[in-house]
Amino acid sequence: MKQIQKKIDRQYILSDSSVNEYGFRLLTSGYQMEAFQKNPIGYYMHRREDGIVLKWEDLCVEEDKVLGRPVINLSNERGVQTCDEAENGFLNAASVGHIVVLEYSTEPELMLPGQTGPTITKWYNKECSLVDIPGNCNALTMLYDEQENELNLVDLQIISPVIKIMHQNLVKELSDLLKVDEPGDEKLLLSSVQNLVSALSTMKENIETLMNENETLQEKIGNLTSEQNRFEISGMLERAIEDKKLTIELKDRLAVDYANNPQALRSLLSAMPAYRSISELLKNKSQDKTEALWLWDDYEKNDPTGKKLKDLRANDPVRYKELFDLKFNQ
Repeated sequence: MKQIQKKIDRQYILSDSSVNEYGFRLLTSGYQMEAFQKNPIGYYMHRREDGIVLKWEDLCVEEDKVLGRPVINLSNERGVQTCDEAENGFLNAASVGHIVVLEYSTEPELMLPGQTGPTITKWYNKECSLVDIPGNCNALTMLYDEQENELNLVDLQIISPVIKIMHQNLVKELSDLLKVDEPGDEKLLLSSVQNLVSALSTMKENIETLMNENETLQEKIGNLTSEQNRFEISGMLERAIEDKKLTIELKDRLAVDYANNPQALRSLLSAMPAYRSISELLKNKSQDKTEALWLWDDYEKNDPTGKKLKDLRANDPVRYKELFDLKFNQ
């Protein structure tokens, strides 16, 4: 059966109370081991992206040291190499990572020679990696509070080495984000940031200009549409007056009510009959049979004024269109 894990038969020092390379120190007396024991995982060089490489067993505190034995995950490709390096004596150091700070002090009496940062008096870690050199740039991990917020190292009065490392990390992240060819060239990075800010400012101005132009265009379109509606409605109402479908009073009222809806006004006027007095109706009744047989030329011949054609258009638009098409659309 394939072996999926292997315990390294040697103790590693996970931490002690000495001043680390970054100027602060973690008190062994304040280590909350039970918190880490709930999930005592580790990586290679703190690289979480490579997957879990190991877990820790036999955790204990002896004198001022936190000790433990790594169990290597052989199902992880990096774990196989880590196991070989640990057993062959090439990987000899451990480094606690994702340190959760519960309490700290800047009191001078807790400071040791060479210490520039605070003394972390109560803490625990969420992982512990095997590393080539403890406390080097690759092994640097941030400090966190209980709510998983990254602690402001300046507020903790951690100066010089840690701030330098943080600065280097920030420069690298920005260089990667902005795709700067020379990650260490801070002047080039600053220039890239300034160019980005300038480009964003120009983009904002262009968007505002386009928005203003769009508002102006929409206003012009609205004005043209209103003018077109007024012209169309005026024409329809004038024809309706000629066809004796409306009074002047009703015309003015419809002009207001349908100012923005010429289509509805057209439908309304088409359905309205022309006004005829009783005498006109009696007179026209005797002519209906004869005029029913008239074509367009008959109307023009018998009624040069065009009144009968207007009446036909008003009272029988279907017949009017039929005669019009026969005359002009053949």
